[in-house]
Amino acid sequence: MLGSVILEVAIGLVFIYLFFSVICSAVAESISSFLKMRAKNLEDGIRSILNDSGGDGLTKQFYEHPLIKGLTRDGRKPSYIPSNIFTLALMDIIAPSEPEKGSKTINDIRNAVIKLDKHEGLRKTILIFLDEAEQNINKTHQNIGKWYDESMNRVSGWYKRKSHQLILFTAAVIAILFNVDTIHIADTLYHDSALRSGLVAAAEEAAKQPIGQNPEGSKKIIKEINAELEKLRLPFGWSLEKRINLLNVVEEITIDKIPIWLTKIFGLAITAVALSLGAPFWFDILNKFINIRSAGKKPEKTEKVEMKEQS
Repeated sequence: MLGSVILEVAIGLVFIYLFFSVICSAVAESISSFLKMRAKNLEDGIRSILNDSGGDGLTKQFYEHPLIKGLTRDGRKPSYIPSNIFTLALMDIIAPSEPEKGSKTINDIRNAVIKLDKHEGLRKTILIFLDEAEQNINKTHQNIGKWYDESMNRVSGWYKRKSHQLILFTAAVIAILFNVDTIHIADTLYHDSALRSGLVAAAEEAAKQPIGQNPEGSKKIIKEINAELEKLRLPFGWSLEKRINLLNVVEEITIDKIPIWLTKIFGLAITAVALSLGAPFWFDILNKFINIRSAGKKPEKTEKVEMKEQS
């Protein structure tokens, strides 16, 4: 019985984490889009590749190139550049096409690369690719494209770290804003069987629907879960009574009130870290917990049939 109660409390917590982590991801993605984080992160990567930390040299020429400008509208910088487009644009900047002279030769490109005095790192890198290609322009392009893709893997790592920091910050704000205190919620669910049962039932219904991987999908699941949660009186949010109690604790900070503060801060911190793990993570955990709970149920109908047969 105790194990069943603990499992149900866990399911309830995971369901709440799932709901708020979807909100967290949607808010973080909106902030990222508003701040143009992907485009800025890509630009930082391009500057690193071109050895142009200031961004006013080759990087500026690169983003003004027609091939790059054609990737977006309204003068916005792209958040993604294919390797073949990068290679063609870079080669055209280093060794511009001259229609009257015909197609560029490998020697034309080599001579142009040698003149990159202000970009020593880039010059050495491309000269290595030229030597390895053995006078083959197509192979040179392939080498540069592969180099770009490998560099973008590193740039993607930069973006993931920045995104995780943003999500963690967003999760902390949401946890505080909605007073999603893991310790308090777990304690309430443990002692309130009716609330626990209702939350588990809602969780089982939500687990039947896949998580949306786009803004519209996120809005749908937020709406559906919120409709279920509104039917229950869950222990989160800042009621007037809670705000008054909190103010009293703030106004009368004494040694005996310190455990209350530490418990509250710890409960909110647990929630923030949990929400930062993302909705797909909690959706998988929710399904695993529900499967464990379903597997542990007694086959009541089977037992009844057996009893009738014995009689």
